[in-house]
Amino acid sequence: MRTHALSPQRRALNVLALLAAMLVPLGVFSTPAIADIKPNQQWYIDAMGMPEVWKVSKGEGVTVAVIDSGVNPIPGLQNRLLPGKSFLPKGRNAHKDVDGHGTDMAALIAGSGADNSLKGLAPGAKILPLKTGDEISFVTSWNKRVIEAIRYAARSEAKVINISQGMAGLTTEQITELQDAINEASKRGKLIFAASGNDGQHVEEGDYPATLPGVVTVGAANKDGEVADFSNYGPHLALSAPGDPGGTSQAAAIASATAALIWSEHPDWTNHQVLRVMIETAGRKDKSDKPSMYIGYGSVRPAQVLVDGKGDPGPADESPLFSKHFASLEASKSPSPEADDGTGAADAKNSDDASVDSGGEQTAASEENGSSGTPWLAIGIGAAVLVVVAATAGVISVRRRA
Repeated sequence: MRTHALSPQRRALNVLALLAAMLVPLGVFSTPAIADIKPNQQWYIDAMGMPEVWKVSKGEGVTVAVIDSGVNPIPGLQNRLLPGKSFLPKGRNAHKDVDGHGTDMAALIAGSGADNSLKGLAPGAKILPLKTGDEISFVTSWNKRVIEAIRYAARSEAKVINISQGMAGLTTEQITELQDAINEASKRGKLIFAASGNDGQHVEEGDYPATLPGVVTVGAANKDGEVADFSNYGPHLALSAPGDPGGTSQAAAIASATAALIWSEHPDWTNHQVLRVMIETAGRKDKSDKPSMYIGYGSVRPAQVLVDGKGDPGPADESPLFSKHFASLEASKSPSPEADDGTGAADAKNSDDASVDSGGEQTAASEENGSSGTPWLAIGIGAAVLVVVAATAGVISVRRRA
């Protein structure tokens, strides 16, 4: 029998593949699924009936904060980009994106399609670019950039916050800091959408910010309206959007754009009401009122709200997903009888003193019954994933493109 010796490069690749296979189940390695999304792959625009939606709303008057690798001022985003902010050392610019991921997210949300660029679902919306890294696809050690960006967005005029990235391996203290930032944004009336991740795994914890309360986690659906095989799933999954052939990054962007469209037409609605109608009008094959761990409540369908007038916004001050979490926060702020000093000020951490101008620097498979999908009456496009593992002093911290 004839055998062939493996080259050193091939042996190295085999070792890396084996390492990846061992680390993926542990949640410290994310399999790559980077896609090159092109305008001719935006099949979901017609499938979602966007031409009819745009007769009603294009997202005017709504700002979406994009926490990512920055956003390049491409022709398709002309007059849509606000100054934004970079959280990297001086010399970095929120309008410089060497990775391209943040630019794609912004274009999927608000792009005009000029010069054969990506067309966004909410072409009338504004983008607030918040740069937290030069290359979202590379592993970095833990830092507070994402937390700082969430707090900045919370204090800006942005109504929607898009986070198409994820982290793992955080300490309890780091998770608490991240949760506090999410709580502040929610308290200030923002809607936060995050990608579920592209490992095709069942996730319940350890993947941040997707698994934290207050974050609307979005999975990816394919052209058949079924969960994409790479899309992470679990009990925290809230909604889905088209993400094939791309990934959950773009699915989150599609959900963010949908929220912008609805909020533009109903500016008096709260974040809870916008999310409630998104949930009520989401599409899925089974008619259960309970979310599916594979596709959440279903795929976003803005036409159902804006063209057909469906969806009951319900109470303005009650979250359709996180009411228990928010109630617990309120309860924890109430001083105990023993500690009550008569001022009623139990927690001033998230005071409204620090407001910031939105434009400036200062101011998996299928369900057990085979019905995990939704008919393509309206959904969105896919995205890119990323991965890289870094080990320093025995500590591995993963930051990946979702």
